[in-house]
Amino acid sequence: MDDQTISFARLPPRRTAAGNMGRVISETVSRRRVLFAVAAAPLAVACTAEPPPPPPPDPLSALAAQARADARLAQSLTTVPAAAEIAKARETHASLLQAEVDRERPPLSSTAPPAPTAPPTPPDPLAALRTALDEAVREASATVASLPSYRAGLVGSVAAGCASLREVLS
Repeated sequence: MDDQTISFARLPPRRTAAGNMGRVISETVSRRRVLFAVAAAPLAVACTAEPPPPPPPDPLSALAAQARADARLAQSLTTVPAAAEIAKARETHASLLQAEVDRERPPLSSTAPPAPTAPPTPPDPLAALRTALDEAVREASATVASLPSYRAGLVGSVAAGCASLREVLS
């Protein structure tokens, strides 16, 4: 190769500051590196993993929401002597279930969720509370089988508590 031929990786000879002739290595990319980059690009795209799908909703969050709704319904029953204790117990259930949900899947923000609006008062609130407690027992009992043992104990206790609260209303 003579001095007048320009290779892909080198520049032609030029005078340096000292006045002598020398070769300067090009700052451009070699053909080999370009071919490697072209060949590696599809491989890099193929190797990037798809983001994992979001996890399904936690079944305990539905139980916590149901417990909060039951507590609000029990608080509306001012004529039933045991309603205040039922509201307190269901609010405790809601806070324990929500604490487990937050432990398992920490919330992304520190802001509290908006307060739910009060549902309309049913024509017979006492019968609605009995039905809600029966539904809570059924939901919690159905959920227990699919949970790991450390969460199943909590949900089983909630189901038993709801069953006993239902008996108090009988």
